[in-house]
Amino acid sequence: MFRINPASGKAIYEQIMEQIKAQIISGQLKENDILPSVRTMAKELKISALTVKKAYDNLETEGMTVTVH
Repeated sequence: MFRINPASGKAIYEQIMEQIKAQIISGQLKENDILPSVRTMAKELKISALTVKKAYDNLETEGMTVTVH
């Protein structure tokens, strides 16, 4: 679902944000769709959970996503 390119020169959290935004804009992700949990995404991409959390937090700050506990 998501791909990370370490050679891109762009921060990993920014790559995650861009991909999620693109999926929202294209309609691939719709309102009330659930993103993978921070831990699940981190495990799938083999990256730190803190990196995923930073991407999710920034998306929420921008109003693109909402966290529901």
